[in-house]
Amino acid sequence: MSMSRAVEPRRSQAQRGAARFWTEVLLGFFCVFGGLVLPAPGLGPRYVGAPPAPARGVLRNRQLESGVRLDVEATPQQLAIAPWQATLLVQEPTAERAVRVPIDLRVLAFLPTAAFVALAVAVPLGSRRRHLRLLAVGLPLLELLLLALMAAPLLSFLGGTGPVQALRLGRLAHTLLQIVYRALVVPPGMTFALPLVLWYCLVVRLGFSVRNSNG
Repeated sequence: MSMSRAVEPRRSQAQRGAARFWTEVLLGFFCVFGGLVLPAPGLGPRYVGAPPAPARGVLRNRQLESGVRLDVEATPQQLAIAPWQATLLVQEPTAERAVRVPIDLRVLAFLPTAAFVALAVAVPLGSRRRHLRLLAVGLPLLELLLLALMAAPLLSFLGGTGPVQALRLGRLAHTLLQIVYRALVVPPGMTFALPLVLWYCLVVRLGFSVRNSNG
C-alpha cells in the first residue's frame, strides 16, 4: 500500500512534466509558425518569383504532342496585385489567347513549408546539429512532395477537366489524380498534416528522439 502511494505522486509529477513539455512545444510551434506567416512586405513576390524560374526552363516553348504550349508567369505587375500567385499559361495552337490558370503558392507551398520549419525548430531533439540536419533533409523532400501535389490537379486539368485538353489521360488516371487532389490538397488540415507526417518519418528514420527537458 505504501509503495502504491509513493508511485502515485511520481506518476502525477511525470504527467504534469509531460503536459508542461508539450504545452511549451505547441507554444513554440505557433510562435515560429506565426512569425513566418505574418504579413511581410515583399515576401510573397520574392517567394513566388523563385519557383517559376526553373519551371520556365522546363516549360518555356515546351510544345506537347497535342500542340499545346505551357509556360509559368509571375511578372512584377501581377505580383503587385496578387503577391502570392503564379499563373500557368496554356496556349492552344489555334487560340488567340492562352488559358490562364492561377496557382496560390501561399496556400499550396508556403504554409506547409512554414509548418515544417516550425516543427523542426520547436520540438527539441537534443542538439542544434540535429535540427539543422532535419531541415536540410526535410525541406527538399517536402518541396518535391508539394510540387507533386500541385501537379495532380494541373495534370487533371490539362487532361480534359479544363477547357483545353493538352494531355491524353485515361479514366483511371483521372480518378487517381482526383483522389490525390481531394484527399491531400483540398482539406485545410493538410497544411499541417503533411509536414507533421514527414517530420515524424524523418525523426524516426534519422534515429532522433524528442528530448523532454522537464523530465
